[in-house]
Amino acid sequence: MKEKIWKKAPFLLIFIVLFQFCSQNNSSENDKSDTNILSKSSVLEDSNSQNQEENQVKDNSAESVIADIESVIKEYPNGVLSFLSNKEKKCIAKISTTEQLFDMEKGVSDEGAITKEQNNFFSECNIPSPPGLPIKDTNSSANISNEPQASSYQTSFASIENITSLEMSGVSPYLEVIDNEKLRLFFNSIEIMGLGVSICDYELNCELQGVLQRISDLTLINTNDGIRRGYYVTMNPQTNQKDIYTAVFSDDGLSFSNEVPLGFPVDKDEVAWGVPDAVKLPNGLIRIYWVFTEDKTSDEKIVSATSKTTKGIEFIMDPGYRLDNGYVDFEVIKAEDGDWRALMSFTPHYVPEIPQSLFYATSKDGLDWELNEERISPEDYSYLDPTAISLNDNTYLIVVSGAPNKMGDRKHSLYRAELRLP
Repeated sequence: MKEKIWKKAPFLLIFIVLFQFCSQNNSSENDKSDTNILSKSSVLEDSNSQNQEENQVKDNSAESVIADIESVIKEYPNGVLSFLSNKEKKCIAKISTTEQLFDMEKGVSDEGAITKEQNNFFSECNIPSPPGLPIKDTNSSANISNEPQASSYQTSFASIENITSLEMSGVSPYLEVIDNEKLRLFFNSIEIMGLGVSICDYELNCELQGVLQRISDLTLINTNDGIRRGYYVTMNPQTNQKDIYTAVFSDDGLSFSNEVPLGFPVDKDEVAWGVPDAVKLPNGLIRIYWVFTEDKTSDEKIVSATSKTTKGIEFIMDPGYRLDNGYVDFEVIKAEDGDWRALMSFTPHYVPEIPQSLFYATSKDGLDWELNEERISPEDYSYLDPTAISLNDNTYLIVVSGAPNKMGDRKHSLYRAELRLP
């Protein structure tokens, strides 16, 4: 028996040696596999780390393109950016760079104009282009008339005569009688960086007297209490929204004091615009008309508020709308018992198919208006922001802002004309 086992011993030894060799190989392969797994894990960790770093770089890069708009406003405190709300500033800052905005403000300051690319910042953020500011792109308006082709226009109930350029850029004019020889014209213009105050004769030959900063769309009322009170739009520092304000103005119109916000618009997302017009009622109260939009897509409406007292500081909203369907720039030219008259313009949303034109309406109380839907200005050119003084019962001297009928970039200039009623 022992002999048999001994004879088989060599084979057992060979088996044991082979078993140990295979075990070592398996162990080596396992070690290699573990090493490969650790190596792959390390690579994945390095890759994830690198991706995180790249993403961080991308994030930092995205943050870096947001323009420092406040630094631009600090250097150009009365520039085109200074009149924007916080929401508008944030939008422009996201689609521009600080350098681009500095270049834009410098161009406005030096040349009184901006480029088409700079103007796109406003259009992309759904902000009206800076008023009265020409675009440095001669090709954009090569085929569009820069002056109205007609000097008069007549309807069955009114006529516009002697349309004449004042050779000055501007929007939101307001005309005030000084005496039988002189008028005072207020107007907003980027070229003078504010609200201009000019002395003019009745032919509208004007001389600039001064510039008021950070206010627009001014109208003036001499209250029954003997106060020369102005109503205008400016930025409310508490809400960072453009609101309607009132203040006491000097006789020459070059200074004001005791600013008071009227609390309009009530909705924090609604902007007071459309040349708010203040008028004194026959009983001495003050009423203000302005444009209201319910949302971004609906047509504009005219709303109003009436003062509680003849002081003209505290106001209550009048119920309903004075007009709807896209009429803007409401201007009361007469307010007497049973005899109210007004001019207005039409929304720019449908230009060039429907130009901004002047329209005429009448009322018995200043609340319910009867509108004649036939335009009273030529349709070859856009007219807006009317202001008027009475020359006699049926003739008015008017000043309007005019611009070519086209979408986008438009230079707004001031024009004088006469409105004649039958």
